[in-house]
Amino acid sequence: MNTSPTQFVISIMSRDRIGIIADLSSAISQMEGNIADSRQSVLCGYFTMILLAEFPPGVTRRDLERKLAEMDAHSETTINAVVEPAVEGALVSHTRIPDNAYVLTATGADKVGLVSTVASFCVRRRLNILDMSTTLSEGVYVMILIVEVQNGGSIEETRLDLRQFAKETGLNIALQHYDIFRAVNEINLPVR
Repeated sequence: MNTSPTQFVISIMSRDRIGIIADLSSAISQMEGNIADSRQSVLCGYFTMILLAEFPPGVTRRDLERKLAEMDAHSETTINAVVEPAVEGALVSHTRIPDNAYVLTATGADKVGLVSTVASFCVRRRLNILDMSTTLSEGVYVMILIVEVQNGGSIEETRLDLRQFAKETGLNIALQHYDIFRAVNEINLPVR
């Protein structure tokens, strides 16, 4: 008999409405699940969320799929859910940003293939994309990526390659260490 907790990655998509997170978190807690990590956004009117949750031993993927189908049946919007077993140790292996993480920002005129162009550069330079956010505003496309430098070369070499890449693509590109980005952009106001 398995006595270890089970972990699942759950992906949710629906037309946006008030209450989706409450419905989802209630369904998970009813199964004694604990949400360990999550990302959520509303993209062009569509709610999207991916999360990692840990459940008591014996909770199966099928049990979770049934519970989410029940949630969908009672929802005013269709809830599309995908459930995957998490890789063993997922809960502890990626809970912190690595020491060699950088924030890469790229902005430029919107055109087809920008994400592909930047992602392909990252592959060539062996920059693992840990997180990416993009937005389009008044014809300007903005990408913010957290990348892990795995190329074995110096960060100066990566910066030189980025300058050349910026010239070739016409993008405005900046690269700064994650700790500096966080220190400059984080607001730590006391809660009263």
